[in-house]
Amino acid sequence: MMAMMAGHRQNSSQANKKKVQISFVIRDEVETCHRSAVNALQYDPAMNRLFTAGRDSIIRIWNCNNRRDPFLQSMEHHTDWVNDVVLCCNGRNLISASSDTTVKVWNAHRGFCM
Repeated sequence: MMAMMAGHRQNSSQANKKKVQISFVIRDEVETCHRSAVNALQYDPAMNRLFTAGRDSIIRIWNCNNRRDPFLQSMEHHTDWVNDVVLCCNGRNLISASSDTTVKVWNAHRGFCM
């Protein structure tokens, strides 16, 4: 009877387990546009660049001097919508706030998270 009881407990615990599915998107080329809406803009007049905060969790940098190919780079470190971006420290740093509940500080000139 103990063996049956132990087996029963095991089956009931297996029935309570949740399935988790994880998927990844592997990109092999640089995406030069946001995949979803843009939540915020921040213009840097000294460098004539525009920072855009997207619902695709990406901050993108645009060169306002180049009309043919304005995209410069992506800054990817958030895991949910980027809701706002603000330049500070004379344009050296960019601060971003995200729905992933984080605030990040970026090197605005080189585009990396500090």
